[in-house]
Amino acid sequence: MNFNYSDDPIIACSTGGNTNTAIAVIRISGVNIEEVVNPFFSIDTTNLKPRYATFCKILDNDKIVDEIVLTFFKGPNSYNGEDVFELSVHGNVLNIKRIIDLFISNTGIRFSNPGEFTYRALKNKKLTLNQVEGLDLLLNANSIFALDQGFSLLSGQLQKDFTKLYDLFLNHRSSIEMGFDFLDDVGEEQFESNLKGSFVNLKSHIDKLYKHVKNTNSDLLNPEIVILGLPNAGKSSLFNNLLTEDRAIVSNIAGTTRDYITESLNIDNNIFKLTDTAGIRNTEDKIEELGVHKALDLIETSFFKILVVNPFDIDSKYFSKIENVKFDLIIFTHSDKEGFVGERDDFKNNFSHFFVDSVEIKTAGSIEPKNIAPIGAEKSGSIEPENVGPIGAEKPGSIEPKNVGPIGAYTFNYSNVCATETDNELICSVISAKYMKLLDFDPLIVSRHSYNIEKIKNMFNDYEAIFNNCSDDISIIASELNIVGHCISELIGIISPDDILHNIFDNFCIGK
Repeated sequence: MNFNYSDDPIIACSTGGNTNTAIAVIRISGVNIEEVVNPFFSIDTTNLKPRYATFCKILDNDKIVDEIVLTFFKGPNSYNGEDVFELSVHGNVLNIKRIIDLFISNTGIRFSNPGEFTYRALKNKKLTLNQVEGLDLLLNANSIFALDQGFSLLSGQLQKDFTKLYDLFLNHRSSIEMGFDFLDDVGEEQFESNLKGSFVNLKSHIDKLYKHVKNTNSDLLNPEIVILGLPNAGKSSLFNNLLTEDRAIVSNIAGTTRDYITESLNIDNNIFKLTDTAGIRNTEDKIEELGVHKALDLIETSFFKILVVNPFDIDSKYFSKIENVKFDLIIFTHSDKEGFVGERDDFKNNFSHFFVDSVEIKTAGSIEPKNIAPIGAEKSGSIEPENVGPIGAEKPGSIEPKNVGPIGAYTFNYSNVCATETDNELICSVISAKYMKLLDFDPLIVSRHSYNIEKIKNMFNDYEAIFNNCSDDISIIASELNIVGHCISELIGIISPDDILHNIFDNFCIGK
């Protein structure tokens, strides 16, 4: 988007125009545009009462184009500070296009850029930069948590914490400047008290904000679940089962999946990116080789890592490619074959490092609770685990159901496509448990906020050392504090470089 400000009147459909709907909302925005749009309505738009909905017709000369509900918002008391007309029209995409073309072709109104309505709200000081980021988060959220944090930013709740930080900074800076100009008036004892008190208050608030970002996973906005394993381990079958559709091709030919496949998976109203990857092996197929390298890259950066293992087909030289990866979930397949327990135990002994901080789900050929071979318990009890425990803790806890027998974990089989919904429920519960655990400390998930708060914390640590060692030279203290103040100004949006605006508005849709 071009951020050279223009006051040209703009128009766009704010409710999307790709599918037919009952009602669509078209926005027209500009300065003093009542007379510009007046010829196209069956009522006098120059005398409309602001914020009242009025039934009228759109006209193309004497031809009626549509019957609509028109609402007028007079600037500066509007969303973006300009005069805004909102047209609730019939939502056929052809009708929407016809109405927009009518205004563009016969007036100086132009089609808006993505996010331009909100950009004008920012320029006209109707929204702060943090509120704009909140709106971006709200519109593009993949989880209930992201929705809530987006609304908190948009409504100004988080902005209050950021503004308080700036106020505490100003208070501390004022206490320093008092030493330059008014030391004789306030006295040295009072000066020292004000200086140290304001320092402690600023440090305390910075530490409070830093707690919300120091453990923040950058993938919380778009968490990715990656399935990894050797060829023919059962990765694509697991992928299809979790999606409850045959999305990936499944065959007994090694290397069927040569590139990664990604689909959205909804777990407890949170949208995860589920990715099936190429089997890890050496190959002369250049495309498959690229797929293997991509799989290794994806598993390193993924939010949740699943290893699928066929214990009858193990090649240690391929597993050496991922020897440093800690998996969140390990699934064994082909457990209905004779000798499964021995092969599985050999794998566990030889690759014990994969099991650190992991929850292991063993497979046994059937989800049925009776006669689970080869474990041999007549009754397995409930499919539900008693204590799943937090994911990623030193001791992840047990997922054992009651009365399973000597092995002590329920069994699944992803060597075919006949897994039941109960299989998916347990796996999804483990994924959800890790996600919710990471949200326990209410992280700040807008990357700019996290980056700036970490930067503020680091700069303040440097300032604290100087403050403690050079307390007699307030000129040095004042100079170093200004560096911290610059970072705080970036956080609350006093300083807004164009590259920040580009990153924000690139995510906005037309009409917003």
